[in-house]
Amino acid sequence: MFLPQRSPGQDWLGVVIAIPEPWVTQLTELRLGLGDLQGSLVPAHVTLLPPIPVPSSRRTEVIRHLRSVAQRHQPFRITLRGVGSFRPASQVAFLRVDEGGDQCRMLADDIRTGPLDQPLRFPYHPHVTLAQDVEDPAMDLALDVAAGFEASWMVQGFRLDRLDPTGMYSSMALFDFEVS
Repeated sequence: MFLPQRSPGQDWLGVVIAIPEPWVTQLTELRLGLGDLQGSLVPAHVTLLPPIPVPSSRRTEVIRHLRSVAQRHQPFRITLRGVGSFRPASQVAFLRVDEGGDQCRMLADDIRTGPLDQPLRFPYHPHVTLAQDVEDPAMDLALDVAAGFEASWMVQGFRLDRLDPTGMYSSMALFDFEVS
């Protein structure tokens, strides 16, 4: 489980697309059922920016930046369909973003500018984590069980989350897209 190293005057912030009900509950329960206890701290989501350290003094600047990003983008459809894995590079099983991946990439690129401009550990790949850092049998089960899963919804915006010292995500702000 990722627990950020804390420095005084620093927040760990991430940006995500929320998954609506009933799918967020189904996917979170699946993750927990596979033995990935991080599912109890991190509701299922599509990551746009993984948690990064940001000085608390820049929080207002970050919010202003994200508001500006949201105003430059339009609502779009996401469809989750199909599964994959990052093995052997990373012990992660995931749902594919079958529709909306290009919009997620453009949005993620736009978010990772200004006060959130930091290099990524891995190239950006829109997905929803099913299981992370579990044994191979649980990874294989995640891929089997979720192979027929499908969900589709209109994305109206994104969310800024804060990662606390226990690894729990909490919502700090919502940003709606410009609707024309």
